[in-house]
Amino acid sequence: MAVRAYLKPRSPAEALALIEGDERAALVGGGAYLRLASRGYETAVDLCEAGLDYLREESEALRIGAMVTYRRLETDPAARNYCGGLLARCVGNIVGVQVRNIVTVGGTVAGRYAFANLTTALLALGADVVLERGGRKPLEQFLADKALVRDVLVEVVVPAVPQRGAWQDLTRVRADFAVLNAAAVRRGDAVRIAVGARPGAARLAFAAMAAAGAGDASGAGAAAAAELDFGDDLRASAAYRRRVCGTLVARAVEEVLA
Repeated sequence: MAVRAYLKPRSPAEALALIEGDERAALVGGGAYLRLASRGYETAVDLCEAGLDYLREESEALRIGAMVTYRRLETDPAARNYCGGLLARCVGNIVGVQVRNIVTVGGTVAGRYAFANLTTALLALGADVVLERGGRKPLEQFLADKALVRDVLVEVVVPAVPQRGAWQDLTRVRADFAVLNAAAVRRGDAVRIAVGARPGAARLAFAAMAAAGAGDASGAGAAAAAELDFGDDLRASAAYRRRVCGTLVARAVEEVLA
């Protein structure tokens, strides 16, 4: 990929100003997946000096800056202790440590990568995203928004309330991207369930959530397999993913209900 200008803004506001009106400018988080794009870029706007490398525990939330890496989610005590270590568990087998030292939370979420384990976990957690221009909004709203307005993702906010989380995925080999992944998070009597790598982006499974809330783990698995759509790719067929979905969701729900 040829880049003519490489810029390092000192704030999200400065980064937004640099990309506004310039379709040939690309934001760079970790940059690990930038070459997945089929187009080139005149200008790279690197967020490494924009003050977004933070992970803060507050009374009502865990705030994760856009430039926090997967490796930090694995090793930072605040992330490891959050919701039974769900954030660390979902990224712990992604490719290798070298890659996890590069890939960022903001790059993953903003990129809406369908294969991303992290997005599935954040969706189940009920996370919000904070955008420089767009403000704060639920992650599911951000993922569903078809109007891709140029903006800078500043942070991800997950609620700091008593929760129990479970993670399940199926991979062909240990360090590969998932054939399918699923996360379940219990908060009181309610259970949020998200399924990703379908191979589409992660989605909440509402019928499955209703069954899980009634204490029916196997029913939640069957409901998720029935309500979500699945597709074919090199890793698996849609039919195989549908069959796997029921098992993964049931296992995750059993764990959070135990």
